[in-house]
Amino acid sequence: MRTILTYGRVLLAASLILSPLCLAEAAAQTSPFESPRTFGDDASAAWDALGHTLSSPGRWDSSDWLLAGLTVGGATGAVFIEEEFRELMLNNRSGTADALERVGRLYGSPIFTAPLSLATYGLGAAFDSDGLQDTGLLMTEVLLSALLVQQPVRIGVGRARPATGEGHLSFQPFTFGNDYASFISGHSWSSFGMSNVMARQIDRWWASVVLYSLAGVTALSRTYADKHWLSDIILGSVLGYAVSTTLWRWHNDRETGLAEADQGAAARWLTVSFSI
Repeated sequence: MRTILTYGRVLLAASLILSPLCLAEAAAQTSPFESPRTFGDDASAAWDALGHTLSSPGRWDSSDWLLAGLTVGGATGAVFIEEEFRELMLNNRSGTADALERVGRLYGSPIFTAPLSLATYGLGAAFDSDGLQDTGLLMTEVLLSALLVQQPVRIGVGRARPATGEGHLSFQPFTFGNDYASFISGHSWSSFGMSNVMARQIDRWWASVVLYSLAGVTALSRTYADKHWLSDIILGSVLGYAVSTTLWRWHNDRETGLAEADQGAAARWLTVSFSI
């Protein structure tokens, strides 16, 4: 266990060092898009993208519903072992694990994710980098999706956090207190959504390894910190990944359509791989 945590610590440190390189890779993805880009255009695109994404279940086919069912089934199965999983995490605390928890908590926190998203978008606008600007816009959309969905859900469900000692089946619906805000994990949603966006934008294997590993550490850190149950982080992680993927595809389809409509324009998302 200590060996794994030590490796994870090195990996996270490397991710922080490589962050400027990640942004540089994204900044290099510019395009000869002819029309001037404005903040109003991006705000309108973000609104449409979020509307499309949040209403997407109404357009799901059988394979989508199958994946949704498997996700719910996995989270339900986790309910039966999450008390034991919590004990496992609490009984393996160490200085290294504490350091990983702090890094994970920061990476999924709005104190870090919100400024990072806005700074990425701002740098893209300042240096006329469509790739960097697109990345910042998508990262911001991921955070807005969590705000619009995850926050109301956690209030409506009112699941007790593990640290309260009330057990994993204790619920106080429509409770605004932080002690009953366990379902679902916002840190997991944000970390997997942000990592997915950056990994797809950079489109380098090493960036994907670092970013998805960091997201995984963030999700696990929430059970280690006794803030969430296992089912909370599973649903949060899957939803963060799924929502960010849907947002990405919407922008890809939109930009491809614009390029087809204007023969002199080049869609700025064509430089990025959109495969899962």
